[in-house]
Amino acid sequence: MSFESNNFKVVKKTRLPKSEFTVDCSVLAEGEIAKVYAVAINVYDDNQEVTEGVVSYSGHVDVCMIYGLETGEVESACATCPFSSKFESADIVSGEKAIIKIKVVDHSISSVEGNETKILITLEQTGVLISSTQINSITSVGEDVCAREEEISVVRFIGAGQSQATETLENNNREKVKKVLGAEAVVLIKTIEPGVNFVSVGGDIITKILFVDDNDKFDSVTLYDSFKEEVEIEGVSRESLVEAYAKINSSQIKVAVEDQEKGSKLTVTIPFEVSALSYEEITVKTIEDLYSLTHEMEISTESFNMSKVLPIEIIEGKIDGTLTLDENQPRVDKILFTFGNSVELTNSFVENGELTIEGIAKTSVVYLNDDLSSLNSVELEIPFSISDKTKATEDSLINVDAILTDVDVAVKKGRELFFDAKVKGLVVISDDDVSAVITEAVDGETLPERDFAMQVIFAKEGDSLWDVAKLNHLKETEIVRQNPGVSFPLQENTDIIVFYQNS
Repeated sequence: MSFESNNFKVVKKTRLPKSEFTVDCSVLAEGEIAKVYAVAINVYDDNQEVTEGVVSYSGHVDVCMIYGLETGEVESACATCPFSSKFESADIVSGEKAIIKIKVVDHSISSVEGNETKILITLEQTGVLISSTQINSITSVGEDVCAREEEISVVRFIGAGQSQATETLENNNREKVKKVLGAEAVVLIKTIEPGVNFVSVGGDIITKILFVDDNDKFDSVTLYDSFKEEVEIEGVSRESLVEAYAKINSSQIKVAVEDQEKGSKLTVTIPFEVSALSYEEITVKTIEDLYSLTHEMEISTESFNMSKVLPIEIIEGKIDGTLTLDENQPRVDKILFTFGNSVELTNSFVENGELTIEGIAKTSVVYLNDDLSSLNSVELEIPFSISDKTKATEDSLINVDAILTDVDVAVKKGRELFFDAKVKGLVVISDDDVSAVITEAVDGETLPERDFAMQVIFAKEGDSLWDVAKLNHLKETEIVRQNPGVSFPLQENTDIIVFYQNS
């Protein structure tokens, strides 16, 4: 008996193990630091290597710190702190692709000495491993084997690609800008469309520039822009399944100030990276069942899991909250600015057709106290939960990237801070699908020769033509030829007569 291999590959997405680690970062100021008011922290992965049992990667943390000098001036300083980390699991195979997710869980200022501030940053790493698994199946080429084929839909990984892009935004400010204290930018993907050998990715970039004008007044401007970028991936077609991610490297954001006759022109340059991954759903012919006309057979079947990528979803919602200052904190007479806006996602789940994401919105509020003629700051952490309808199921693998926009903080009676903002998230969804194939068929004992010329087969109600033929090691065509009046599946118990030609 002869069989040929009919092997194919499927994609499987699994979560990488979650863990935490710390990074020490040193920020150097220009002058003696009197007080640190606000810190913005962003973290990025740069390079990865997947070997047996390990995903190793390097990354960096960008820190922008706003501080006060002994002279009373408010300044800013930034630093980039590299790090390396890894995931370890027996399921990791060399050559696979990982989507690494790193978030800032906490930070603390461990020391301030002279012009140096040391910050201890706690990071959480998690992610998704994309693996291609070979599924071994067979196809029959023997005349003495009857096989029933079926077509199954499988998803395979095509590839990934990255594209570097730059957006330039301009703003004309009525007042002259004395100095820029910092710039915060976030990116949100809104559309992903496959083309021919490329993936088109579109979205929004939102940038906030904090500055001091010639009147020594703190001010800020928020700029909005949309983008569309093409990521080249060989083998992508218009029918491909795609997902994408984008990130802004805050240390590379540049803000130029050009004085004009009235006011100043602000030009901000924002480099960002878009990465895309592509999959395709194809139909594969496999053997669903088989039997031999001459032998008993031992059949081995193997089940396998694969991931199916669903269209992206956008979830957004308005959040608000309050904070009452402690008695030992100076009252708020005037809010000067907010800085270090971020959102930390803590949980996501699907229930009754709705996706809920939970997290904490964070910002630092710098304010003026008139009695002490002092600048002060307080960190706001506002828990939130937003929900929306989804195509995901409770068992889906969900990956959410979220940003915070339209942040506003107001004060009431000097001690109550009111916070409201919007959370917008990109939701990437994958569903697990389980199938099975016949991986091996081996001849068993030879069937005894028939020593009779006719056989009456007592078939049961509900039997299919395949059931009857397989049980009796006959060809389906022979049963139909000799019993033209019988319809399958059987509506009642039926006697089927088969004549054999003696040699």
